[in-house]
Amino acid sequence: MIELLLECLKDDFEFSLEEFSTIERHFVFYKKRKRDFLLKEGGQSADYFLLLDGYARTFYLSEAGTEVTIELLGKGEFAASMYSILKGAPSFENIQCITDCLVCKIAEPSFEALSLKDPRWIRFGMKHLKQALLKKEERILSFGKLKGKARYAKLIAEKPDFIHHIPVQYLASYLGMKPESLSRIRS
Repeated sequence: MIELLLECLKDDFEFSLEEFSTIERHFVFYKKRKRDFLLKEGGQSADYFLLLDGYARTFYLSEAGTEVTIELLGKGEFAASMYSILKGAPSFENIQCITDCLVCKIAEPSFEALSLKDPRWIRFGMKHLKQALLKKEERILSFGKLKGKARYAKLIAEKPDFIHHIPVQYLASYLGMKPESLSRIRS
């Protein structure tokens, strides 16, 4: 699994295996099964999860008890409850594996320790924070500016693999529509 982590980090870091061995202790690697949770609503977390393989989603339960998918994630993407990490409070969201996943976890204190020793980690953190903010802003704007069919077309253009690996009900929820509506758009 270390090789998969190095593959995900290669655009930001050039680590020798010897250099990586000194920071490896900050990471926890594990396998999760389809439908397993990385974080449940109400749980407190100080962890960032990097998907080395597989697909996951972030969702919450509406007042009516409906699952609302707010983020879809694939290989090389991070999942975290920033609210829980930054506020030290229970999470409002769930992070769940859609498929079997290989996950690498790093706790906020470990990330801070790495950042203090090596400025590349600060740049890495800023890059991914900016990407996450941009992704959320684009999602908000797409709901105001695009109709469902256009949101689906945008998703296909940006993440074509999602269509093959993520169930229709999660795709539909993420796109803000009912599964039946998405099925009509797809046909």
